[in-house]
Amino acid sequence: MDGRSRGIDVSHNDDNGNVLNWSSIASLGIDFAIAKASQGVSFQDPQFRNNWQAITAAGLIRGAYHMIGFVDPAANPSWQDVVHRQIDRFLGIVGPLQSGDLPPALDIENLDSKAGWSNLIQRDRSAALAVVREYITYTTAQLNGIFPILYTGSFWWSDLGDPDPGSMPFSAYPLWFAQYPYMPGPPGSNREAGSFADYASFLDGKKPTHIPKVWEGPGSPSWAIWQFSEQGTPPGHMSGSFDLDVFHGTRADLMQLCVK
Repeated sequence: MDGRSRGIDVSHNDDNGNVLNWSSIASLGIDFAIAKASQGVSFQDPQFRNNWQAITAAGLIRGAYHMIGFVDPAANPSWQDVVHRQIDRFLGIVGPLQSGDLPPALDIENLDSKAGWSNLIQRDRSAALAVVREYITYTTAQLNGIFPILYTGSFWWSDLGDPDPGSMPFSAYPLWFAQYPYMPGPPGSNREAGSFADYASFLDGKKPTHIPKVWEGPGSPSWAIWQFSEQGTPPGHMSGSFDLDVFHGTRADLMQLCVK
């Protein structure tokens, strides 16, 4: 066994929007959970407050994330203010970080507006990179030098052109990377891991592929959290599926990443 700390990430979409049963979730043998707090300019996850308090009550390490909103600098000369308002609101929703909390995370992908991001990248990739940089640097400034965790996947980072560390100087930031290997099976079965038992059987000791160049690329990747499945089977009578994660180290190592 690779000894990696296990966790999940959640949002209001899980269990059909019901209040999550964190006692059942903790029975999965996880150490941490990261909950969606906000998205874009105005959305607040309606289950965040319940999740944020219940994760700690269940004895788990907690984290929170914000899904970045689409901003077009060409259409809005005050685009930086829009970014800043999002981050200020996100950190306000989370509230003061406590010792043992994970650093806040930025969900860097295009789900807020796939068409908007696609158009911007095709029209002016440097402007798209500037927007992403602003999210990261402004968040860091508000956290007094604590580096936020950065979530992404090659499904969108490659659309950005897999920029090098010169244009995106964030290699020291913890990377939370989404990459979902298929489990062994008949050709075409295309089944993701559905549990940590699947991870132990087929992914133990392995690493995510397609890591961006900012984090040293696929040859010698640097990553903190691997979201290895979005098809995890929920415990008990809960419905739907969960995102499953492992930290690149033990629980003790994970605690070193947490706010002191």
